[in-house]
Amino acid sequence: MLLKLFLIFSGLSSLAALIILAARLLGKDTVEAGRFRVALQKPLALSGENFTTRDGLAAVAWAAGALCLAYGVSLLYCGVLGNGVSWAEFTRVWQKYDAFHYLGLARQGYQGYMEGGRPLFLVFFPLYPWLVRLLHLVIPDYALCGHILSALCYLGSSYLLARLATEEFGRKAGMLSVAFLTAYPFSFFFAAVYTESLFLLLSLGCFYAIRKHKYPLAGLLGALAALSRMQGVLLAAVAFAEYCMTEHPIRKLLNRNWRGLWRDAWAKLLWMAFMGLGTLAYLGLNYAVTGDPFRFLVYQRERWFQGSEFFLISLAKLWNGFISPAPGYEYISYTTWGPQLVLFVFCMIFLLYGVRRLPPTWTLYYAVCVFLNYSLSNPLSCGRYIACAFPLPVILAAASIGKPRSGRFLLLTFGVLQGTFLLFYLAGKHVC
Repeated sequence: MLLKLFLIFSGLSSLAALIILAARLLGKDTVEAGRFRVALQKPLALSGENFTTRDGLAAVAWAAGALCLAYGVSLLYCGVLGNGVSWAEFTRVWQKYDAFHYLGLARQGYQGYMEGGRPLFLVFFPLYPWLVRLLHLVIPDYALCGHILSALCYLGSSYLLARLATEEFGRKAGMLSVAFLTAYPFSFFFAAVYTESLFLLLSLGCFYAIRKHKYPLAGLLGALAALSRMQGVLLAAVAFAEYCMTEHPIRKLLNRNWRGLWRDAWAKLLWMAFMGLGTLAYLGLNYAVTGDPFRFLVYQRERWFQGSEFFLISLAKLWNGFISPAPGYEYISYTTWGPQLVLFVFCMIFLLYGVRRLPPTWTLYYAVCVFLNYSLSNPLSCGRYIACAFPLPVILAAASIGKPRSGRFLLLTFGVLQGTFLLFYLAGKHVC
Protein backbone atom coordinates (compact mmCIF):
# COMPACT_ATOMS: atom_id res chain seq x y z
CA MET A 1 0.00 0.00 0.00
CA LEU A 2 2.78 2.44 0.96
CA LEU A 3 4.67 1.56 -2.22
CA LYS A 4 1.61 2.32 -4.34
CA LEU A 5 1.11 5.66 -2.61
CA PHE A 6 4.77 6.52 -3.09
CA LEU A 7 4.66 5.65 -6.80
CA ILE A 8 1.41 7.60 -7.26
CA PHE A 9 3.00 10.65 -5.61
CA SER A 10 6.14 10.25 -7.73
CA GLY A 11 4.19 9.86 -10.96
CA LEU A 12 1.74 12.72 -10.38
CA SER A 13 4.36 15.17 -9.11
CA SER A 14 6.62 14.32 -12.04
CA LEU A 15 3.78 14.77 -14.52
CA ALA A 16 2.80 18.13 -13.01
CA ALA A 17 6.38 19.40 -13.10
CA LEU A 18 6.93 18.26 -16.69
CA ILE A 19 3.66 19.80 -17.89
CA ILE A 20 4.57 23.16 -16.33
CA LEU A 21 8.09 22.91 -17.75
CA ALA A 22 6.81 22.11 -21.25
CA ALA A 23 4.38 25.05 -21.11
CA ARG A 24 7.13 27.41 -20.01
CA LEU A 25 9.45 26.19 -22.76
CA LEU A 26 6.65 27.03 -25.20
CA GLY A 27 6.48 30.56 -23.81
CA LYS A 28 3.32 30.18 -21.71
CA ASP A 29 3.10 32.23 -18.52
CA THR A 30 -0.44 31.33 -17.50
CA VAL A 31 -3.05 28.67 -18.16
CA GLU A 32 -6.70 29.70 -18.26
CA ALA A 33 -9.68 27.38 -17.93
CA GLY A 34 -12.93 29.29 -17.67
CA ARG A 35 -12.75 31.43 -14.57
CA PHE A 36 -9.62 29.74 -13.34
CA ARG A 37 -6.21 31.16 -14.11
CA VAL A 38 -3.05 29.36 -13.04
CA ALA A 39 0.25 31.24 -13.11
CA LEU A 40 3.06 29.14 -14.54
CA GLN A 41 5.69 31.72 -13.72
CA LYS A 42 6.55 33.06 -10.29
CA PRO A 43 9.80 35.00 -10.74
CA LEU A 44 12.22 35.19 -7.85
CA ALA A 45 12.69 38.60 -6.27
CA LEU A 46 16.36 38.37 -7.18
CA SER A 47 18.45 40.09 -9.80
CA GLY A 48 21.89 39.38 -11.19
CA GLU A 49 25.02 41.22 -10.10
CA ASN A 50 28.51 41.61 -11.50
CA PHE A 51 30.81 38.76 -10.58
CA THR A 52 34.08 40.03 -9.14
CA THR A 53 37.50 38.51 -8.60
CA ARG A 54 36.79 38.54 -4.87
CA ASP A 55 33.64 36.48 -5.44
CA GLY A 56 35.62 33.96 -7.45
CA LEU A 57 38.31 33.66 -4.79
CA ALA A 58 35.67 33.19 -2.10
CA ALA A 59 34.00 30.37 -4.08
CA VAL A 60 37.33 28.63 -4.71
CA ALA A 61 38.33 29.04 -1.06
CA TRP A 62 35.03 27.48 0.05
CA ALA A 63 35.57 24.48 -2.22
CA ALA A 64 39.21 24.17 -1.13
CA GLY A 65 38.05 24.09 2.48
CA ALA A 66 35.59 21.30 1.67
CA LEU A 67 38.37 19.31 -0.03
CA CYS A 68 40.71 19.79 2.93
CA LEU A 69 37.95 18.67 5.29
CA ALA A 70 37.22 15.51 3.26
CA TYR A 71 40.90 14.61 2.95
CA GLY A 72 41.47 15.49 6.61
CA VAL A 73 38.66 13.18 7.73
CA SER A 74 40.11 10.38 5.62
CA LEU A 75 43.57 10.87 7.19
CA LEU A 76 41.99 10.81 10.66
CA TYR A 77 40.17 7.63 9.69
CA CYS A 78 43.46 6.08 8.52
CA GLY A 79 45.14 6.94 11.81
CA VAL A 80 42.34 5.87 14.14
CA LEU A 81 40.51 3.03 12.37
CA GLY A 82 42.92 2.17 9.57
CA ASN A 83 46.50 0.99 9.36
CA GLY A 84 48.13 4.30 10.18
CA VAL A 85 48.63 7.54 8.32
CA SER A 86 50.52 6.87 5.08
CA TRP A 87 50.08 7.52 1.39
CA ALA A 88 49.43 3.83 0.77
CA GLU A 89 46.66 3.76 3.38
CA PHE A 90 45.21 7.06 2.15
CA THR A 91 44.91 5.74 -1.41
CA ARG A 92 43.53 2.42 -0.15
CA VAL A 93 40.58 3.97 1.67
CA TRP A 94 39.74 6.25 -1.27
CA GLN A 95 40.04 3.66 -4.06
CA LYS A 96 36.65 2.01 -3.95
CA TYR A 97 34.40 0.70 -6.73
CA ASP A 98 34.75 2.73 -9.95
CA ALA A 99 37.82 4.63 -8.70
CA PHE A 100 39.84 1.44 -8.87
CA HIS A 101 38.79 0.87 -12.47
CA TYR A 102 39.51 4.42 -13.62
CA LEU A 103 43.06 4.08 -12.35
CA GLY A 104 43.36 0.68 -14.02
CA LEU A 105 42.28 2.19 -17.34
CA ALA A 106 44.73 5.06 -16.91
CA ARG A 107 47.58 2.62 -16.28
CA GLN A 108 46.83 -0.06 -18.86
CA GLY A 109 44.36 1.38 -21.36
CA TYR A 110 41.16 -0.24 -22.58
CA GLN A 111 42.95 -3.08 -24.34
CA GLY A 112 45.20 -3.87 -21.39
CA TYR A 113 42.83 -3.53 -18.43
CA MET A 114 40.49 -6.50 -18.76
CA GLU A 115 38.49 -8.97 -16.74
CA GLY A 116 38.20 -12.57 -17.86
CA GLY A 117 40.00 -11.70 -21.09
CA ARG A 118 37.31 -9.18 -22.08
CA PRO A 119 37.52 -5.36 -22.08
CA LEU A 120 34.52 -5.06 -19.78
CA PHE A 121 35.58 -1.61 -18.62
CA LEU A 122 34.62 -0.02 -21.89
CA VAL A 123 31.52 0.99 -19.96
CA PHE A 124 33.63 3.74 -18.36
CA PHE A 125 33.93 6.82 -20.54
CA PRO A 126 37.49 7.69 -21.56
CA LEU A 127 38.12 11.39 -20.94
CA TYR A 128 38.86 11.06 -17.22
CA PRO A 129 41.37 8.17 -17.46
CA TRP A 130 42.98 9.84 -20.50
CA LEU A 131 43.52 13.03 -18.50
CA VAL A 132 44.92 11.04 -15.56
CA ARG A 133 47.31 9.34 -17.97
CA LEU A 134 48.30 12.74 -19.37
CA LEU A 135 49.04 14.06 -15.88
CA HIS A 136 51.15 10.99 -15.24
CA LEU A 137 53.67 12.33 -17.75
CA VAL A 138 54.75 14.82 -15.07
CA ILE A 139 53.48 13.20 -11.84
CA PRO A 140 54.71 9.63 -11.18
CA ASP A 141 51.81 8.36 -9.03
CA TYR A 142 48.53 7.57 -10.81
CA ALA A 143 46.41 7.91 -7.67
CA LEU A 144 47.89 11.34 -6.96
CA CYS A 145 47.14 12.33 -10.56
CA GLY A 146 43.52 11.30 -10.08
CA HIS A 147 43.09 13.26 -6.86
CA ILE A 148 44.77 16.35 -8.34
CA LEU A 149 42.57 16.19 -11.43
CA SER A 150 39.39 15.79 -9.36
CA ALA A 151 40.36 18.55 -6.94
CA LEU A 152 41.23 21.05 -9.69
CA CYS A 153 38.00 20.34 -11.55
CA TYR A 154 36.04 20.77 -8.33
CA LEU A 155 37.65 24.15 -7.65
CA GLY A 156 36.86 25.23 -11.20
CA SER A 157 33.29 23.98 -10.88
CA SER A 158 32.72 25.99 -7.71
CA TYR A 159 34.04 29.11 -9.45
CA LEU A 160 31.75 28.60 -12.46
CA LEU A 161 28.70 27.81 -10.33
CA ALA A 162 29.23 30.95 -8.26
CA ARG A 163 29.66 33.03 -11.41
CA LEU A 164 26.62 31.59 -13.14
CA ALA A 165 24.35 31.97 -10.10
CA THR A 166 25.66 35.44 -9.22
CA GLU A 167 25.12 36.83 -12.70
CA GLU A 168 21.63 35.32 -12.82
CA PHE A 169 20.35 35.74 -9.25
CA GLY A 170 22.81 37.90 -7.30
CA ARG A 171 25.86 37.55 -5.09
CA LYS A 172 24.10 35.99 -2.10
CA ALA A 173 22.56 33.29 -4.27
CA GLY A 174 25.95 32.63 -5.85
CA MET A 175 27.73 31.99 -2.57
CA LEU A 176 24.84 30.00 -1.11
CA SER A 177 24.85 27.82 -4.23
CA VAL A 178 28.49 26.94 -3.62
CA ALA A 179 27.70 26.28 0.04
CA PHE A 180 24.92 23.83 -0.86
CA LEU A 181 27.10 22.18 -3.51
CA THR A 182 29.92 21.55 -1.03
CA ALA A 183 27.57 20.44 1.76
CA TYR A 184 25.51 18.05 -0.40
CA PRO A 185 25.63 14.60 1.28
CA PHE A 186 27.52 12.93 -1.59
CA SER A 187 29.82 15.81 -2.54
CA PHE A 188 32.84 14.00 -1.13
CA PHE A 189 32.91 12.12 -4.44
CA PHE A 190 34.26 15.34 -5.98
CA ALA A 191 37.46 14.64 -4.01
CA ALA A 192 37.65 11.01 -5.13
CA VAL A 193 39.04 9.46 -8.29
CA TYR A 194 35.69 9.63 -10.06
CA THR A 195 34.37 11.55 -13.06
CA GLU A 196 31.95 13.68 -11.03
CA SER A 197 34.15 16.76 -10.71
CA LEU A 198 35.25 16.65 -14.36
CA PHE A 199 31.71 16.22 -15.66
CA LEU A 200 30.42 18.97 -13.38
CA LEU A 201 33.09 21.38 -14.62
CA LEU A 202 32.39 20.64 -18.29
CA SER A 203 28.60 20.72 -17.97
CA LEU A 204 28.73 23.98 -16.00
CA GLY A 205 31.06 25.50 -18.57
CA CYS A 206 28.81 24.36 -21.42
CA PHE A 207 25.68 25.64 -19.68
CA TYR A 208 27.33 29.00 -18.98
CA ALA A 209 28.32 29.30 -22.64
CA ILE A 210 24.76 28.42 -23.67
CA ARG A 211 23.33 31.13 -21.40
CA LYS A 212 25.78 33.63 -22.93
CA HIS A 213 24.91 32.36 -26.45
CA LYS A 214 28.54 31.45 -27.12
CA TYR A 215 27.62 28.38 -29.14
CA PRO A 216 31.09 27.43 -30.47
CA LEU A 217 32.42 27.25 -26.90
CA ALA A 218 29.27 25.42 -25.79
CA GLY A 219 29.74 22.89 -28.58
CA LEU A 220 33.34 22.18 -27.60
CA LEU A 221 32.62 21.83 -23.89
CA GLY A 222 29.50 19.78 -24.60
CA ALA A 223 31.50 17.37 -26.74
CA LEU A 224 34.04 16.94 -23.93
CA ALA A 225 31.21 16.42 -21.42
CA ALA A 226 29.77 13.72 -23.69
CA LEU A 227 33.20 12.09 -23.73
CA SER A 228 33.18 11.89 -19.94
CA ARG A 229 29.60 10.70 -19.42
CA MET A 230 26.72 9.67 -21.67
CA GLN A 231 24.41 12.36 -20.29
CA GLY A 232 26.75 15.05 -21.62
CA VAL A 233 25.26 14.85 -25.10
CA LEU A 234 21.89 15.96 -23.67
CA LEU A 235 23.35 19.42 -23.16
CA ALA A 236 22.54 19.81 -26.86
CA ALA A 237 18.84 19.69 -25.93
CA VAL A 238 19.38 22.52 -23.43
CA ALA A 239 21.22 24.53 -26.09
CA PHE A 240 18.42 23.95 -28.59
CA ALA A 241 15.78 24.99 -26.04
CA GLU A 242 17.70 28.20 -25.30
CA TYR A 243 18.05 28.87 -29.02
CA CYS A 244 14.31 28.38 -29.64
CA MET A 245 13.33 30.63 -26.75
CA THR A 246 15.64 33.48 -27.76
CA GLU A 247 15.90 33.26 -31.57
CA HIS A 248 12.31 32.15 -32.36
CA PRO A 249 13.09 29.96 -35.39
CA ILE A 250 9.39 29.20 -36.03
CA ARG A 251 8.72 32.89 -36.41
CA LYS A 252 11.62 33.19 -38.81
CA LEU A 253 10.29 30.24 -40.77
CA LEU A 254 6.78 31.73 -41.00
CA ASN A 255 8.26 35.08 -42.07
CA ARG A 256 10.47 33.29 -44.60
CA ASN A 257 13.57 34.75 -43.06
CA TRP A 258 15.81 32.29 -44.89
CA ARG A 259 18.95 34.34 -44.34
CA GLY A 260 18.41 34.35 -40.58
CA LEU A 261 17.73 30.62 -40.52
CA TRP A 262 20.83 29.91 -42.63
CA ARG A 263 22.93 32.06 -40.30
CA ASP A 264 21.51 30.23 -37.28
CA ALA A 265 22.27 26.86 -38.87
CA TRP A 266 25.95 27.67 -39.28
CA ALA A 267 26.52 29.81 -36.20
CA LYS A 268 24.38 27.92 -33.66
CA LEU A 269 22.81 24.63 -34.73
CA LEU A 270 26.04 23.26 -36.16
CA TRP A 271 27.76 23.73 -32.81
CA MET A 272 24.92 22.01 -31.00
CA ALA A 273 25.39 19.04 -33.29
CA PHE A 274 29.13 19.23 -32.56
CA MET A 275 28.37 18.02 -29.02
CA GLY A 276 27.51 14.64 -30.51
CA LEU A 277 31.14 14.17 -31.54
CA GLY A 278 31.99 13.26 -27.96
CA THR A 279 29.53 10.39 -28.07
CA LEU A 280 30.72 9.37 -31.54
CA ALA A 281 34.31 9.30 -30.28
CA TYR A 282 33.24 6.98 -27.46
CA LEU A 283 31.44 4.68 -29.91
CA GLY A 284 34.57 4.77 -32.06
CA LEU A 285 36.61 3.63 -29.07
CA ASN A 286 34.25 0.68 -28.62
CA TYR A 287 34.64 -0.20 -32.28
CA ALA A 288 38.43 0.07 -32.18
CA VAL A 289 38.67 -2.27 -29.18
CA THR A 290 35.93 -4.82 -29.95
CA GLY A 291 34.72 -4.20 -33.52
CA ASP A 292 31.27 -3.25 -32.17
CA PRO A 293 30.48 0.44 -31.44
CA PHE A 294 27.72 -0.55 -29.00
CA ARG A 295 29.58 -3.30 -27.14
CA PHE A 296 29.47 -1.24 -23.91
CA LEU A 297 25.70 -1.88 -23.74
CA VAL A 298 26.35 -5.63 -23.64
CA TYR A 299 28.98 -5.25 -20.91
CA GLN A 300 26.72 -2.97 -18.88
CA ARG A 301 23.98 -5.58 -18.97
CA GLU A 302 26.17 -8.65 -18.35
CA ARG A 303 28.67 -7.32 -15.81
CA TRP A 304 26.78 -4.55 -14.02
CA PHE A 305 23.16 -5.64 -14.72
CA GLN A 306 22.59 -2.12 -15.93
CA GLY A 307 20.27 -0.71 -18.54
CA SER A 308 17.45 1.77 -19.00
CA GLU A 309 14.06 1.43 -17.32
CA PHE A 310 11.05 3.63 -16.63
CA PHE A 311 11.82 5.63 -13.51
CA LEU A 312 8.79 4.36 -11.56
CA ILE A 313 10.04 0.79 -12.03
CA SER A 314 13.47 1.85 -10.73
CA LEU A 315 11.85 3.52 -7.74
CA ALA A 316 9.94 0.31 -7.00
CA LYS A 317 13.25 -1.58 -7.06
CA LEU A 318 14.77 0.91 -4.64
CA TRP A 319 11.76 0.51 -2.35
CA ASN A 320 11.99 -3.30 -2.41
CA GLY A 321 15.73 -3.14 -1.80
CA PHE A 322 15.12 -0.92 1.23
CA ILE A 323 12.40 -3.17 2.66
CA SER A 324 14.10 -6.50 1.87
CA PRO A 325 17.91 -6.12 1.62
CA ALA A 326 20.07 -9.13 0.87
CA PRO A 327 20.96 -11.23 3.95
CA GLY A 328 24.20 -10.00 5.48
CA TYR A 329 23.88 -6.64 3.73
CA GLU A 330 21.12 -5.09 5.79
CA TYR A 331 23.16 -1.89 6.18
CA ILE A 332 22.68 -1.17 2.46
CA SER A 333 19.13 -0.11 3.25
CA TYR A 334 20.63 2.89 5.04
CA THR A 335 23.68 3.56 2.84
CA THR A 336 22.13 3.06 -0.60
CA TRP A 337 18.45 2.22 -1.08
CA GLY A 338 16.84 4.36 1.61
CA PRO A 339 18.87 7.53 0.99
CA GLN A 340 18.14 7.36 -2.74
CA LEU A 341 14.40 7.12 -2.11
CA VAL A 342 14.50 10.14 0.19
CA LEU A 343 16.68 11.99 -2.31
CA PHE A 344 14.14 11.46 -5.10
CA VAL A 345 11.35 12.95 -2.99
CA PHE A 346 13.66 15.83 -2.08
CA CYS A 347 14.53 16.41 -5.76
CA MET A 348 10.86 16.38 -6.77
CA ILE A 349 9.89 18.90 -4.10
CA PHE A 350 12.50 21.35 -5.34
CA LEU A 351 11.76 20.61 -8.97
CA LEU A 352 8.17 21.69 -8.31
CA TYR A 353 9.49 24.73 -6.45
CA GLY A 354 11.97 25.72 -9.15
CA VAL A 355 9.97 24.98 -12.28
CA ARG A 356 7.99 28.23 -11.94
CA ARG A 357 10.83 30.34 -10.57
CA LEU A 358 13.97 29.52 -12.53
CA PRO A 359 14.49 30.11 -16.26
CA PRO A 360 13.08 27.09 -18.16
CA THR A 361 16.48 25.90 -19.41
CA TRP A 362 17.66 25.58 -15.81
CA THR A 363 14.77 23.32 -14.83
CA LEU A 364 15.00 21.44 -18.13
CA TYR A 365 18.57 20.40 -17.36
CA TYR A 366 17.69 19.62 -13.74
CA ALA A 367 14.72 17.47 -14.79
CA VAL A 368 16.88 15.61 -17.33
CA CYS A 369 19.45 14.87 -14.61
CA VAL A 370 16.88 13.62 -12.13
CA PHE A 371 14.79 11.42 -14.41
CA LEU A 372 17.69 10.06 -16.43
CA ASN A 373 19.63 9.03 -13.34
CA TYR A 374 16.55 7.45 -11.77
CA SER A 375 15.74 5.52 -14.95
CA LEU A 376 18.34 2.79 -14.49
CA SER A 377 17.57 -0.89 -14.14
CA ASN A 378 20.19 -1.14 -11.37
CA PRO A 379 19.88 2.23 -9.58
CA LEU A 380 22.96 2.12 -7.36
CA SER A 381 24.55 5.55 -7.59
CA CYS A 382 21.78 8.12 -7.91
CA GLY A 383 23.08 10.12 -4.96
CA ARG A 384 26.47 10.52 -6.61
CA TYR A 385 25.01 11.29 -10.02
CA ILE A 386 22.64 13.95 -8.69
CA ALA A 387 25.67 15.77 -7.25
CA CYS A 388 26.28 16.98 -10.82
CA ALA A 389 22.75 18.38 -11.17
CA PHE A 390 23.99 21.91 -10.48
CA PRO A 391 20.57 23.65 -10.71
CA LEU A 392 19.66 21.90 -7.44
CA PRO A 393 22.04 23.91 -5.19
CA VAL A 394 20.92 27.07 -7.00
CA ILE A 395 17.26 26.25 -6.30
CA LEU A 396 18.14 25.54 -2.65
CA ALA A 397 20.02 28.83 -2.44
CA ALA A 398 17.11 30.78 -3.92
CA ALA A 399 14.67 29.13 -1.52
CA SER A 400 16.93 29.82 1.47
CA ILE A 401 17.40 33.55 0.88
CA GLY A 402 13.90 34.30 2.12
CA LYS A 403 14.12 31.70 4.90
CA PRO A 404 17.66 31.84 6.31
CA ARG A 405 16.93 29.61 9.33
CA SER A 406 15.63 26.85 7.09
CA GLY A 407 18.68 27.28 4.88
CA ARG A 408 21.09 26.97 7.80
CA PHE A 409 19.25 23.91 9.10
CA LEU A 410 19.43 22.28 5.68
CA LEU A 411 23.15 23.06 5.34
CA LEU A 412 23.80 21.58 8.77
CA THR A 413 21.78 18.47 7.93
CA PHE A 414 23.62 18.08 4.65
CA GLY A 415 26.97 18.39 6.41
CA VAL A 416 26.14 15.76 9.01
CA LEU A 417 24.89 13.36 6.33
CA GLN A 418 27.97 13.93 4.19
CA GLY A 419 30.25 13.14 7.12
CA THR A 420 28.28 9.96 7.82
CA PHE A 421 28.32 8.76 4.22
CA LEU A 422 32.02 9.60 3.86
CA LEU A 423 32.86 7.41 6.86
CA PHE A 424 30.75 4.58 5.41
CA TYR A 425 32.58 4.98 2.09
CA LEU A 426 36.04 4.95 3.70
CA ALA A 427 35.04 1.84 5.67
CA GLY A 428 34.17 0.03 2.43
CA LYS A 429 30.44 0.02 2.99
CA HIS A 430 28.20 0.27 -0.03
CA VAL A 431 28.19 3.97 -0.89
CA CYS A 432 28.89 4.40 -4.58
